[in-house]
Amino acid sequence: MPGPRSTHAVACLLLLAMFSDFIVADGSIHGVIKGQRAPCSNEGETVRLQDERLEQDWSSCFRCMCKNGFVECRKGAKECGIMKDCAVEMPREGCCARCKGCWYNGTEYASHTEWNEDGRLFRCEAGVVTMSRPECYAPCDNPKHQRHTHYNCPVCEECVINGQRVWEGRDVRIPEEPCLSCRCMRGTLSCIKRACPVLPCIISQQYTPPGECCPKCTHPTADKILPISGFSLPKPCIIGKEYHDHLIPFRVDPCTHCTCMNGTAVCTRQTCPVLTCGARALPPLPGKCCPECPKIEEAQTACVIAGKTYQDGEIWQLDACKSCECHGGEPRCAMERCPTLSCPPDQTLRQLPGQCCPKCVDIDGICTVFGDPHYKTFDGKFYSFQGSCKYQLVSDCKNHTFSIRISNDARNTSHSSWTRTATLRIGSTKVNMGKKMRIKVNGQRITLPYIIKGVAEISRSNGSVLLKSEIGVQMLWDGDGFLEVTVSSSYKGKLCGLCGNFNSVARDDMRTRDGRLLNDTWRFGTSWRVGGHRACTRRPERPSGISRCRKSKLTKVQRLCRAFEANEAFSKCVGKVNPHNYAEACLLDACSCSGFRCHCAAYRAYARECTRVGAEPQDWLRAAWCDGPPPPWLSRGRMGVGRSVKHRKTDLLTLGAIPKRNNSRSRPPPPILH
Repeated sequence: MPGPRSTHAVACLLLLAMFSDFIVADGSIHGVIKGQRAPCSNEGETVRLQDERLEQDWSSCFRCMCKNGFVECRKGAKECGIMKDCAVEMPREGCCARCKGCWYNGTEYASHTEWNEDGRLFRCEAGVVTMSRPECYAPCDNPKHQRHTHYNCPVCEECVINGQRVWEGRDVRIPEEPCLSCRCMRGTLSCIKRACPVLPCIISQQYTPPGECCPKCTHPTADKILPISGFSLPKPCIIGKEYHDHLIPFRVDPCTHCTCMNGTAVCTRQTCPVLTCGARALPPLPGKCCPECPKIEEAQTACVIAGKTYQDGEIWQLDACKSCECHGGEPRCAMERCPTLSCPPDQTLRQLPGQCCPKCVDIDGICTVFGDPHYKTFDGKFYSFQGSCKYQLVSDCKNHTFSIRISNDARNTSHSSWTRTATLRIGSTKVNMGKKMRIKVNGQRITLPYIIKGVAEISRSNGSVLLKSEIGVQMLWDGDGFLEVTVSSSYKGKLCGLCGNFNSVARDDMRTRDGRLLNDTWRFGTSWRVGGHRACTRRPERPSGISRCRKSKLTKVQRLCRAFEANEAFSKCVGKVNPHNYAEACLLDACSCSGFRCHCAAYRAYARECTRVGAEPQDWLRAAWCDGPPPPWLSRGRMGVGRSVKHRKTDLLTLGAIPKRNNSRSRPPPPILH
C-alpha cells in the first residue's frame, strides 16, 4: 500500500500557522513561505526543506519533524534567541525577531542575560541593566563560612529548610519570600535573595505570575528610539512613560537609582533583607525601600493551622513539593521549584507517584492491527499484509519474557484476511483471545473478569476484552479482528515481529526474523510466520495482481470512506493525526468485502489515535455509518448488503486509481477506551 506523500520536497506545503512567531505584517513569513500543512511518512524523523533558498534562509530558524503523519515545525530558539517575555522588540533581521539588548562597558548583552562582577549581579532586561548585591540567608543555627560558595554566602551543612529536603542541584522557594532561592550544592545548603530587574514598561503593564519572584511586562513594545541615519548622537532612554537624556541620573523607586547611558538605562537596586515574619510583614514606610517585620511583644510557642496545633520546631508535610515548620508561633514553609522541561518527541512529561516534579519519560509503545490486516507498528510504521497464517506479532527478543502470536483467517476470499485469534505467552501461562471475545487460559475457557495471580488481569471494557499483565504488556481485543498491544517503555529496543523493534525509528521496522531490512511487506510478513502450513487457512503465496474494485461499487465505497475529512465528527482530529493511511485502509477493506461495515475497522483505529492526542471524535459511529441501519443508497444497484459481487473486467478499476480516502467492514467496531 503506498504511503502518504514523502517527507522530501515539502517546503512549499508547510503550515503557515506553525511559524506564527516569524510572521510579518503581510501575513507571510518575511513574504516567502505560504502554503498548507504537509503530510509525511517517516514518523519521528527530521524533515529537511528541499528548496535551496528556503533551506539556506530559514533552516537556522526552525526545526521540522514528522509527527502523527504531519510535518511539525518548531522555533530554533538557539539560533534566533529567546523572545519569551521580551519587553521591547527590535526591527526584524532575516527570519528572527530580536529583543532589545543592552550596552554596558563596551559589551553588548542579550536580553535576559545575567553576569557577575566583584560580587555584584548584573541582568539585562530589554535595554535596562540592573545591578544589585544578593542578600545571603542561612536557615540554620550554626551556618558554616567557607570560601568559593555562591556569592561567598554562609552555608548550612544539611540540605533542609523549613522541613523540606532540598535535592542536589535543585532549587527550593519560600512562599513568603519568592525571591529567596535555596540550592543544595555538594551536600550544603546555600540561600540568596535577589533584587528584581528594572522593567522598561509602566507599572500598569506589569504582572507577577503566581509563585514567581519578579514581575514581567504584559505586552512587548517596539523600540521607540531608532538610530538616525547620518547622526551619531547618544540615544536617550525610555522607562515607562518617562524620557531620560544621555548621562542624566534618575530614580525609578526608593530602592533604585539609574543613569541613561546611550540608550541603555544602568540601574543600581537595593536588595531587601530576608524577613522571618512571613505574611505579617508591614509594607515599606513612605520614602523607605524595604518592608519590615512588626515588633513582637510576646513570643508564641505553637502554630495553629486550620484548627490543628503544631508545637515550636514541629514539621508537617503538605504534599510532595511542600512542607512547613513552626517557628515561634509562625508557620514557615518551603516548596521545591521544578525545572522547566521540554521533552523530545519520543518522550512525554509525566507526574510520577510520590514525586514533586514531573519527568520526561519514554512513551509507551502502541501497535495496532485492524481490518484486512493493516498494521501500525510501535514506532508509527504503517503497512498492510494479507497473510492468512499464524505469525509472531511481537516478542521480547532480548530477555524472552513474553510473546504474542496472531492467527489470520482468509474468510473465504482469494486475497484478503482478518485477524481471528491472538495468543499471549508469559512464562508457562498461555492466554488465547478468540472470536466473539471467547478467552482461554492454558486451554480452559474462562468467564470475565478473571485474575491470573502474579501474571495478569482480564476484564471487559466498553464492549472489548482488556488484558493487563504484571510485566507491562497490555492487549485490547474486540473479538473480531481489532487488536491493540501496548508495551511499557522498558521494552524499548528489545522487541521484534510484525510490530517492529520499538526503537523510535519507523524506517527500520521491517526487519525479518534473520535481521534483514526489507521494503517488501509480503517477504517481511512471511518471515515471521510460525506454526507450519497447517496454521494457514489458504496456501501461503503472494496475492496475485492488484486488488480491484468494481466501478459501480467504487462510488459507494468512496462515499462510505469520506467521513475522515468530510464529517464534522473528526474535525478536531484531522489537523493532529493525518487520516491518509486510515482512509486508504478503509478503501482497501470496503472493496474486498461484501458486507456494509467492513470500513468501520479503519474508522475505529483512527478514532483511537484521535483520542490519544486529545481530539476524541464525537458520535463518529453514526457519522461513519458504523451504527444503526445501513444508508439507503448502499443497497441500490449491484452492491447488495451481504452479497458478493461478480466482477467483469470492463467494469473494474485498480485500487491504485482510487482517490486516497477511506475503508469499510461488515461488523461494528470496538468502543473507544480512555
